[in-house]
Amino acid sequence: MTDSQTQSMTDALRSDHHAIAGWLAGDGALSHTDEATADRELVVMNLVRHFVAEEEYLYPEVRDVLDHGDAIAEAHLTADRAIEAKLRKLEDPDLSAVVLAAVWTDVRSGFAAHIERQDPIFAALESACSPERLAHLGDEVAGAEQLAPTRPRSIAPSSPELNKVASLVEGFVDHVRDHYTHRGDDPDLTR
Repeated sequence: MTDSQTQSMTDALRSDHHAIAGWLAGDGALSHTDEATADRELVVMNLVRHFVAEEEYLYPEVRDVLDHGDAIAEAHLTADRAIEAKLRKLEDPDLSAVVLAAVWTDVRSGFAAHIERQDPIFAALESACSPERLAHLGDEVAGAEQLAPTRPRSIAPSSPELNKVASLVEGFVDHVRDHYTHRGDDPDLTR
């Protein structure tokens, strides 16, 4: 039996999907106000954290447990990194309204496809893994998201072990930068 406070990896990632899809659903982030910029930063930060956690824990489990796991993980990893590359464009403060709308639409549709691709994987993992294993991985995902980079990564090794080290270093640097620039803070609270 798992601890009632512990969320399984699949539930934690589904929760991320729901929250991120909600942030992406609105068009409020498409203006050039401080609030819209903060909304875009929030989306970028949480998407990168989500992708890092999946690369470190979901995809290695997919490789180990599911039939054709290597091919499944590689296909998902490639698609996720394509979305992350688009996120770099959202960080340009001089982004025109037209380019911003196009990038936002691409990220929104890419993430919707991400969710759709992962639903059957989550179901397969829930059948193949014990609840205790999924709870343990849920704890690992939560920890990875706390330490993960908050900006699109400049280095994302394909090895989960190297990815953990690179993400830890980039995450530390990003968190320091975020603290001093108030990136990700509520603009109403930092004035």
